[in-house]
Amino acid sequence: MTLASPRRLFRRAQALVALTLLAGTVCMTPARAAEPDYSGWSDLLKRYIKVLHEKGKPWDSRFDYEQLYIDEGIWTKRRADGLAALHTQLLAVTPSDMTPAERTAWAINAYNFLVIERMTVNLLVPNRRFMRYDSPKQVNRDEGTFFAAPVATVEGKNYSLRGFERRFVYGDTAADPADNGMLAREQAGDPRLAFALCKGSLGTGPLLPWVYRADSLQKQLDRATRTALALPAYVQADEKSGELAATNRFFEERADYGGNELTGVLPFLKKYGSLATRQLITARKLTRVSRYFEPDWKLNQFDHPAPKLPGAAQAAPPAPPKSH
Repeated sequence: MTLASPRRLFRRAQALVALTLLAGTVCMTPARAAEPDYSGWSDLLKRYIKVLHEKGKPWDSRFDYEQLYIDEGIWTKRRADGLAALHTQLLAVTPSDMTPAERTAWAINAYNFLVIERMTVNLLVPNRRFMRYDSPKQVNRDEGTFFAAPVATVEGKNYSLRGFERRFVYGDTAADPADNGMLAREQAGDPRLAFALCKGSLGTGPLLPWVYRADSLQKQLDRATRTALALPAYVQADEKSGELAATNRFFEERADYGGNELTGVLPFLKKYGSLATRQLITARKLTRVSRYFEPDWKLNQFDHPAPKLPGAAQAAPPAPPKSH
């Protein structure tokens, strides 16, 4: 057996000390919170999102609140056990332990679920039998309006949809849960977030049939933004008149466009808008949106088609946008 030289023994000792210190550092690093369990949320999206199949039109979707209301048996039970269990599953987290990407992905998923839960449970107008609301803005119960009523408790604090959006989706740590997000947001956020959120209406982001994930969040936000901006509910590019019309939500969320929707929106549309939008901006050398229109707050309910005659051919729906 050959004896190691003193120099080699010294180097081995140095390496051993370094490995010991590294192991100690790893052990002392706080463990990250596990990703929330999105399995139930993913199943809900796949089951109740309905993709619209219209030739020559951009991808769009609707949500079948009516079928979910029936499946939950809310009419007879006056509660939604399945949604309540999913609520607990999604909200049983500690956002302060998450990384920024994990927290944003979770917040988008949770917000969209909370909208669906509140709209489904309150789908029917009280004392009007089977008459349903046509818009989330019509829902106004004792606890408050649709977006102002408390809907979630996170780390011991109650949040409305408006407050939850501001605090967790946009990361506005200065937001006070008590004001329900009523004050205008001055802190700029990622403009793409607005298109990932579905607020239960046709004038907000269409629900996409996949769960947002921290490791693919940036690509998913790009996809959600381009999907929404291809719809006339957001942008209307008229090649003949040269008019570029856009939803007034750009004004409402102007903090995300440098505080000025007149000059901040065009660069965003040039990057994420549809081909028709980008071509119009370039051809007409536009520097601002021509006009803004009010968003459509009609409920994004899937309208069941009339039954087809026996033997009638049925076209296959288009594939949903892929998650990255």
